[in-house]
Amino acid sequence: MMSSTYYDYYDGSKLFLFLSNRIGLPIDLVNFLVAQVAALCLARLFRKPLRLASPEFRHSVCLVIGLLMGYFCFGKQAVHLSILPMLSFILLKTLPHRIMGNVILTTSMLYLSCLHLHRQLYHTANYSLDITGPLMVITQRVTSLAYLLQDNLLKKELNCNNAKGDGPAAKVDKIPSPLEYFAYTLAFQTLMCGPVVFYSDYIKFIESGRVDGQVVKDKSNESEPSPRRAVLYKVVGSVAAAVLYLTLAQKYPLTVLEELTDPTSEVSRSWSAVYLLWYAYLSTLVVRCKYYHAWLLSEAICNNCGMGFNGYEADGTPKWDKMSNIDVFGFEFAGNFRTAVSSWNRNTNTWLRSVAYTRGGGASTARVYALSALWHGFHPGYYLTFFAGGLFTVAAKKVRAVIRPMFLDSRPKKLFYDSLTFITTRVAMTYATVPFVLLHLAPSLAFYGKFYYSLHFIALGALLLPSKSGSMSSSTSTHELPPMSSKGNKDLPTDTNGDLNGKLKMS
Repeated sequence: MMSSTYYDYYDGSKLFLFLSNRIGLPIDLVNFLVAQVAALCLARLFRKPLRLASPEFRHSVCLVIGLLMGYFCFGKQAVHLSILPMLSFILLKTLPHRIMGNVILTTSMLYLSCLHLHRQLYHTANYSLDITGPLMVITQRVTSLAYLLQDNLLKKELNCNNAKGDGPAAKVDKIPSPLEYFAYTLAFQTLMCGPVVFYSDYIKFIESGRVDGQVVKDKSNESEPSPRRAVLYKVVGSVAAAVLYLTLAQKYPLTVLEELTDPTSEVSRSWSAVYLLWYAYLSTLVVRCKYYHAWLLSEAICNNCGMGFNGYEADGTPKWDKMSNIDVFGFEFAGNFRTAVSSWNRNTNTWLRSVAYTRGGGASTARVYALSALWHGFHPGYYLTFFAGGLFTVAAKKVRAVIRPMFLDSRPKKLFYDSLTFITTRVAMTYATVPFVLLHLAPSLAFYGKFYYSLHFIALGALLLPSKSGSMSSSTSTHELPPMSSKGNKDLPTDTNGDLNGKLKMS
């Protein structure tokens, strides 16, 4: 049973309070699940009854469902879901084209930061699902569109190797109408936890019934592949991730790591560094299952309405992965840091690349990690994680460029190198992301202190490796972005009661 303080702060619907009490989940997370399941069912309307509807009607349905979902889950706080798009739309209409992207990014981040600070100061631990989650998604939408318009209206091409969404090929050369704009920013499919849907993809979906890179004018065309199998696989994967989380959360609670601040605790006195790292890996693995659950379900919603088609495999199998935010196996079994980074929160990585990495000036990697940390909020753990992530990203590039060529002249040496980097990636990712889930400074520093900050020093040492001529240029051609630009989201759960309590802000 939740305390009265919990209900005092939560403004969402209490309609399913009876269900919350029966199954033992907090009412905010029950509402989240109800909203997402409803969205999954309603999404089907866009492939059948609404397939022949006008774009204006499809826009309206997306907008109305998004507003209803926001009010159902957040009550009066849902007003913020409208204020930020309103401010951004006014700025789009009034600002010179050459500065609209920067100004809207600054305004959106300031607005989002105010709500982050308010929650951190007043609402921490009272409830887990709050308005900053959807606002993080909306921030991605309004800023990506602003930069897209800025680039296209100024006849510039976005310098971004982007195969999906708002890249150089996205020719949007006029400011959307109010209906188009607000329907896009509040579209229900990914409003609750992402991933971000870019404007060009959304418009193609509205006008053609699906996003496949080409607008299908004839909505009576039934030749497009059915997403039924993709939706089924992703729903099953989402349920499996939730079951795994519920099963293992009590066995590997994150609160154990907070005991590192107490020198008399068993963790501080008797756990070796190796066992502590192993426990941290298992507990963060369990936490990631919550993200897998939310993101896979959100992707299933997109696919079920016809959004996310991405062509065909070589054998003719349809690919429904354009809205995919996570490659579960790609992340969990990544052989190097770059692959792990590119497999996690992929659409947010694309957003960071388009609004920060490619915007000129030096220190592009540092700029991306700083924006990602600020987008998540102000808990010290975020900044410790993104500092370590940035350091490890640069160090991994250097090591790959200098060391890897030494192991390519024979199969056994290459196998040894691949095995070593696989283990190193697991260790580095666990070490870097523990502060992200702990949030607070003291336990995060205590965790690093248990290892004497050794991985930080190793990474710094790797930067001193002598560069081989021409090797770094090929190694650094890939834009590597933060591994934990999540939440949208954001706070990973710290609950240990075996339920889905915790931050459900994925983007």
